[in-house]
Amino acid sequence: MAQGGLMAVPKDLAGLLRQADQLRNTGRLREAETLCRRLLQAEPGLAPAWECLALIAHGAGQAAQAAELMAKAAAAAPQVASYRRNLCELFRRLGRLDEALAAGREAVRLAPADAVAHYNLGIALDDHGDLAEARAVYERAVVLDPGHNLAWNNLGSVRNRLGDEAAALAAYRQAAAIDPRHAEAQNNIAAILIDRGELDEAKERLRAAIDARPDFLEAHQNISTLTRYTADDPHYRFLEEQLAVRDRLEPEQRLRLLFALGKAREDLGRYDLALIAYREANRLKRATLAFDEERSERLCQALIAACSADTCRPDPASPADPTPIFIVGMPRSGTTLLEQVLSSHPDCHGAGELKDFHAVVKAHPKVGEMDQAAQWVPRLTDEDFRDIGAAYLERLRGHHAGARRITDKMPGNFHYLGFIHRALPGARVIHSMRDPMDSCWSNFTRLFNDTMEFAYDLGDVGRYYNRYLQMMQHWDRVLPAGVLLHLHYEAMVADLEGQARRVIAHVGLPWDDACLRFHENRRPVRTASVAQVRKPIYSSSVGRWRAYPDGLLVLREIVGDDYPHGLGGDAAGRRSAGDPAV
Repeated sequence: MAQGGLMAVPKDLAGLLRQADQLRNTGRLREAETLCRRLLQAEPGLAPAWECLALIAHGAGQAAQAAELMAKAAAAAPQVASYRRNLCELFRRLGRLDEALAAGREAVRLAPADAVAHYNLGIALDDHGDLAEARAVYERAVVLDPGHNLAWNNLGSVRNRLGDEAAALAAYRQAAAIDPRHAEAQNNIAAILIDRGELDEAKERLRAAIDARPDFLEAHQNISTLTRYTADDPHYRFLEEQLAVRDRLEPEQRLRLLFALGKAREDLGRYDLALIAYREANRLKRATLAFDEERSERLCQALIAACSADTCRPDPASPADPTPIFIVGMPRSGTTLLEQVLSSHPDCHGAGELKDFHAVVKAHPKVGEMDQAAQWVPRLTDEDFRDIGAAYLERLRGHHAGARRITDKMPGNFHYLGFIHRALPGARVIHSMRDPMDSCWSNFTRLFNDTMEFAYDLGDVGRYYNRYLQMMQHWDRVLPAGVLLHLHYEAMVADLEGQARRVIAHVGLPWDDACLRFHENRRPVRTASVAQVRKPIYSSSVGRWRAYPDGLLVLREIVGDDYPHGLGGDAAGRRSAGDPAV
């Protein structure tokens, strides 16, 4: 933490202040503190002495006391920007974000050319969730100091979360160019390159991050997802060696190590040891989450009760825009593969996992809590649903204004299919299904970027699957023919062209052979399946759970063995939307 100058300090005191600072810098903290307090007895408004005490407290890990002392320095010398700048960071670390923002904004006002003041304010704004303002402040910081690699990296992070991936990558690259050993920047570059399918450079960047920080387990875990391990792989040996010292690691680092080690052991066929690693990784992750399973159950039952066939029936006068394609299902059920196939069609844009439908429903003034849907759904009129549909389409077309079809593959939209049909009667839904043992096991073996509270316990994920299945069986009963297509992942793997043709016909597009070359599609993919969809179709993930027959008995007891549950195929009595459009 930076220290201010000895501005407006009498000469007879300046020498003693320099002595106190020298004592602090050489680790003689008690002597430094004693000298500062003697000076303050003589001159209570001596701001540099208060600052020195604050820095001593900060170094000793006494954050609250450090902030209190730095505030006294700022009050004694309100014109000194560095005190406000430091106070901004101290308040931020304490979680006192409103005070941090006030101090940071005052620091920037006092010192508009101070890059560090802008950087500190940017971090506080980011923590507060003010991403647009944080971006502007970081951009000012790197103008003031183009060599500030930390500001470049943070600017990349904010841009990425605001959806500007290209600008984010440029900022990350600038941070890494300034300091090639900036591990976080290298790892962040790799994350975007993985999304884009540029896996070779991604691996190079991850290796650079690991070279810079051998204990940077986020990079180790990321590279494990791109690696097919062999017994002589040095990275595998490193992971096993790290396991021996795992007690020294923070829980977040430890769980990343264990997820990576589970993946490596599974690649090598060491299934018993892989299961041990996965179980411990999930236990650690589950302990950080507050999954409310009772609320999840209430939500499903409330939506089923509120959404009958009559409730879901749209007004015949409502516009039937065919642009939206909803891909739903369990996470890790083949939704990403399905979107990749669809988005390889020249008339279809893959928008990824969008939160837009949930957002526009929740924003409607008549909509209440989802787990109380039976109370407010009857109050919604056809006009209300048309408004919801129009608001969603406006957001959807913002992803690609000219596409004839746009996919939204948020798996959890399976909760809202009744609302979707009534608000968007022209939309088509594709339900991606997968053997529940494979689907649930695949969830259990992944560390997700987004919070997936149900995924880190075999009981939780199995019961979540049953709730999802109950909802899909309900929608199969109440939605009219031609809206919902059930597609089995196993059938897609066994007969890509046949199943892809079913999908393209269902969404009303003419067939295009590009759909079979989905692995050549370079669009960004931001899900855990990113590496898989960059390869041609393969069947090795079908029946993956069978390597763990005894270890997954509890899951088997929960999900049963009646897949595909009567959904899909001729037996389901479903037909697609009609002949392909020409």
